[in-house]
Amino acid sequence: MAPIRYFYAPNYQHLLMKQWIYTLAAILAFGPAMAQNSQPAKPAAEGYEIVCNIKPYKNQWLYLAYYYGGIKGLADSAFVSAQGTAVFKSAKPYPQGVYILASPAKTILCEMLMGPNQHFTIAADTLNMDKSLTFGGSAENALFLGYTRFVSSRAVVIDSLRKLQSESTDQARKKELQAAVEKPAKEIEDYRKNVIKSSPDGLLSLLFKSMQDVEYPAELRSPKNRQDTIAQYRYGKAHYWDNINLMDGRLVRTPIFEPKLRTYLESWVSPDPDSLIQEFNWMIALGRNDPEMERYLVGYFIDNYINPKIMGQDKVFIHVYDRYVAGDKPKADWLNEKQLKTIRDRYYMLVANQLGSPAWDMDLVDTAGKARTLYSLNARYTIISFWDVHCGKCREEIPKLDSLYKAEWKYMNVGVYAVMVNEESVKDWKPFIADHKLDPAWVHVHQTEAMRKEEEKAGKPNFRQLYDMRSTPTLFLLDKDKKIIAKNIGLTDLDRVLKEKEKQQTGGKTN
Repeated sequence: MAPIRYFYAPNYQHLLMKQWIYTLAAILAFGPAMAQNSQPAKPAAEGYEIVCNIKPYKNQWLYLAYYYGGIKGLADSAFVSAQGTAVFKSAKPYPQGVYILASPAKTILCEMLMGPNQHFTIAADTLNMDKSLTFGGSAENALFLGYTRFVSSRAVVIDSLRKLQSESTDQARKKELQAAVEKPAKEIEDYRKNVIKSSPDGLLSLLFKSMQDVEYPAELRSPKNRQDTIAQYRYGKAHYWDNINLMDGRLVRTPIFEPKLRTYLESWVSPDPDSLIQEFNWMIALGRNDPEMERYLVGYFIDNYINPKIMGQDKVFIHVYDRYVAGDKPKADWLNEKQLKTIRDRYYMLVANQLGSPAWDMDLVDTAGKARTLYSLNARYTIISFWDVHCGKCREEIPKLDSLYKAEWKYMNVGVYAVMVNEESVKDWKPFIADHKLDPAWVHVHQTEAMRKEEEKAGKPNFRQLYDMRSTPTLFLLDKDKKIIAKNIGLTDLDRVLKEKEKQQTGGKTN
């Protein structure tokens, strides 16, 4: 299946690019150029027209690419004439943000700011790109170019100072080197503040604002105890977004916004799904004021929680789905039919097996041909194991599960409902159980071909959908009421969760 990221990327023709000169994220990390006064903006012309003359290219294609969160996508291409000129032109303007001019070999030549003025020229010689690059008719790109040159000339010095500092064992020398690093940092800060003050609505100002870190009060900068650390965390989280405008869709098309968003969700927010849902709700309340930001946030949360790294976070995806994808006329009307189908199919694989919800009953037949339902198994905990006798990993894992069961789990009143999922493996099913002496207390079941066809004819969902069973083995843990405690979990984690639950049940005592 294609990466879910494609659900919110507006263009799927992605470029693989190598860095040739400093990219924007690296440039902004170091510092500013000499201050340049931007000229008053003229009324923006219709559409865009970018005329390029990049030596020595002739009779080849140049490419214009955009940032969209963490990806780079192809925006346009232009053929370089025999005279060395290429023109990117359209009656419709580009969405504002950071763009990339790429060579015929699809390497980065330079980055540029695409603001309201999208009629300008670019000239350079690839033999000396740094010194020869010029922008004509774009005051903001001229300012940005000066900025990149300032950084390029100082980056090596700053890096070497930091390297010396990390290698030094002399504390006095470390302080001396730190002071040397901090001096240009103050100049950087002052420059950025001047740009923001003189051109508060400019794209470069937007980038500078978004890069600002939280300024802590003096008493919180060096926490001395746990109480100080908690206070610092609370202040940092409360002020994390002070300088980032979630109602400005230009941020989406920069390499800065997605790392900020990802860091916040992974480092500042509790990983439990309800906390993440709360974050989405307030973000989208602001983001829906700009279509570009709304589209990005919806896509980001779908992309990152449709197959989450942490168990249970798929609840976040379901929440976003219910608000933006559900129904005949979804709010996320930018999604095409293929994308909608993929997202909807995944939704129906997940909604039926949320943590804390009752597990769906299964009525399958055991090794003697007798019907055995999941809910007929009376136990304090129930493990559901979906497996296939011809699955290599299952052949390793099922005996290990049996060993853990015999050693500890059976004494905790754990039941096992083992579902053999492959109709073609039935002939080898009972011999495997016998050969490995799997505990006779287990309930071994499978679905016959006739049962499956009857289910399909009736249009009923099968256990593969209801339990998101996409590979084997797949393990679920249920409580005494058959509510889902854990899902798609490995043996080690299953053992840990079981023991934690048992401690809670017995007041800290285990058998």
